[in-house]
Amino acid sequence: MEIQGKTALITGATGFIGGHLARRLQTQEGVQVRALVRSPQKAAPLAHLGVEIIPGDITDPDAVRKAARGADIVYHAAAWADEQGDWDAVWAVNVTGTQHVVNAAIAEGAARLIHLSSCAVYGSLQQLNIDESTPPRMTGRAYHDSKVAAEEVVFNAHRNEGLPVVVARPSQVYGPGSPQFTIRVIEAIKAGKVILVDGGQHNFKPIYIDNLIDALVLCATVEQAVGEALNITDGEPVPWKDFFEAYGRMVGVESFPSAPYPAAYAYGLFKEMLSKITGKRSSINREVVKTFHSHNSFSNAKARRVLGWKPAVDFDEGMRRTENWLREQGYLP
Repeated sequence: MEIQGKTALITGATGFIGGHLARRLQTQEGVQVRALVRSPQKAAPLAHLGVEIIPGDITDPDAVRKAARGADIVYHAAAWADEQGDWDAVWAVNVTGTQHVVNAAIAEGAARLIHLSSCAVYGSLQQLNIDESTPPRMTGRAYHDSKVAAEEVVFNAHRNEGLPVVVARPSQVYGPGSPQFTIRVIEAIKAGKVILVDGGQHNFKPIYIDNLIDALVLCATVEQAVGEALNITDGEPVPWKDFFEAYGRMVGVESFPSAPYPAAYAYGLFKEMLSKITGKRSSINREVVKTFHSHNSFSNAKARRVLGWKPAVDFDEGMRRTENWLREQGYLP
């Protein structure tokens, strides 16, 4: 499908991935972007680029239907992305909200829906090169299970209503603007709060933001992608030690202390209990510790084959660009 001259609705356009996607489509791909946003004030930079701003929330079906009117392509990037959250609140956004987007896309005759999911749907199997033949699985964790259920909503619409869908499953997205794997990391290093788990030998699964956006553009254009789920990852995992040291070098920190996994897990539990007592949120919990103890990695072979895509930016170049952005934004001197 040719996307130049088309109208694309993006949910979550004021977020990290949605914002990068909106800017790329509006300024480089000749697409008229429409953004469904909860905060028009936060969307002001997008409006300045010519993006059409529609106030509303994906939990409001009428607002979603209005935003989808006349859209050729729908990118559903809005999500409750926090591991911590009330189950009902997470489900209302990630599952019921996805159902509203799907319903609107069907009702308004969208030519394609691209759903932003996550490699989290595999349920942390602790295997290498997990590919799309591996079925998603529930784990009892709100975020993970909501992403599995949201995918089922999307694929049901494809099977039962004929909606042309593509499900993109990014791994761990880093780069300019990433709250989780760039901003939070550099702030923690500057504050002296980084402790590696087991010496940082376990796996970070990178996808540089520009590589992800390249793939998402192709998800809208390549016919063979319709009906498919695609892992979007840079490929080979990077040890957490290398990941943190790449950021550490930006601020002159050469190494980090380490703790064995059992001790780190116990500390995560302690911080959770302390949070419940004080009512203050902690950035450390057992889920975070498990992330640093993960042996997973994901295959991008299907995305390469189906989309004709390959990651253009490797880890060293991605970190160089990320450092430049951090300096421009004042996170680094």
